[in-house]
Amino acid sequence: MTADPLPRSHLFSLQREGRAAFGEVDGWEMPRVYENIKMEYLAAKGTVAVIDRSQHGRLLVSGAKRFDLLNRLTSNDLRQVGPGQGTHTVLLTDKGRIIDDLKLYAREGDYYLVTSPGNQLQVKEHIEKLRFRDDVTLTDVTEATAMICLHGPQSAHLLEGVTHAHHLAALAPHHHAEVAIGSIRFLAARTTEIGGTGFALIVKGEDAEKVWRTLLTRGDAYGTSPMGEEAYEMVRIEFGVPRFGREITGDHNPLETRLDDAISWTKGCYIGQEVIARLDSRQKVSKLLVGLWLEPGPVPDAGSAIEDPARPGLKIGTLTSVAPSLDHRRVIGLAYVRNDLSAAGTRLVVAAPDDRVGAVVSDLPFRKP
Repeated sequence: MTADPLPRSHLFSLQREGRAAFGEVDGWEMPRVYENIKMEYLAAKGTVAVIDRSQHGRLLVSGAKRFDLLNRLTSNDLRQVGPGQGTHTVLLTDKGRIIDDLKLYAREGDYYLVTSPGNQLQVKEHIEKLRFRDDVTLTDVTEATAMICLHGPQSAHLLEGVTHAHHLAALAPHHHAEVAIGSIRFLAARTTEIGGTGFALIVKGEDAEKVWRTLLTRGDAYGTSPMGEEAYEMVRIEFGVPRFGREITGDHNPLETRLDDAISWTKGCYIGQEVIARLDSRQKVSKLLVGLWLEPGPVPDAGSAIEDPARPGLKIGTLTSVAPSLDHRRVIGLAYVRNDLSAAGTRLVVAAPDDRVGAVVSDLPFRKP
């Protein structure tokens, strides 16, 4: 029996023309590398990298009670989030476990809710289950749109150059503006996850190719490069950005995952709030997400157990992501480890299937030791 084809972005044909090498990414067929991983990596760190992130879910939330519903379901305070503004928030179970890590962008009349890759249906179903009779409508627009992200210190200059908007560099994190390339209008939201400088562009599917071409053509003057999954993964781990299915799972709460900026301590009740408040006030967070410098040797797989070298055989954590870092010239990883062993400089061991690899805990983001 033939397996169903993986979903593809509106940019697939154009990326194939650009000699992208495709593979599975978050359940989609997406570019893993273009022509030069090092060039893609260096663009994200020093100039501008343009990456297709269309596999992230996109929901439009409309209706008179959209604020009331989302404010009582998610962890951040939406009272001050007006049109043109946005925030980072988390959807939790009543036990304080993560359902999804969300970006919310407020517009006149609706919210854009960006979910983790492939998770928009679970988010939509969860919200609708708790909607009761509230006047709220959730519309999945993932297939009808594309999401293109810019990462790197020249991102604002490039975007201002192609849209003739002159205020984008001053946008606060998660705030956004409607901008245009010619007659094509789209939402541009400030992002901070990789290096603090970037934008997420949500465009209509039929407009995605023109926006992508314009960014890369006009981007030559800014050192712009398209970016595939492999370079993105290196940079993501360096900056300690948790990923859905790796660091962001239903096994963890947002305090363990260090999603502190997505939590309001003053808004009052939301689903999962009592658990989160109790974990914080009683200092009961038992494990934390940390970086790991891995010593030379076999590269362990994600999922490998982590041990305290003073107590071999006793699992005290799990390696969740691993990749080489070109800047640091080391293999680095992300891991959950027991809270009392999470301080930078702590020596640990990764118990790979065929070997044991030494590791040292790092603060996040990684900095050269």
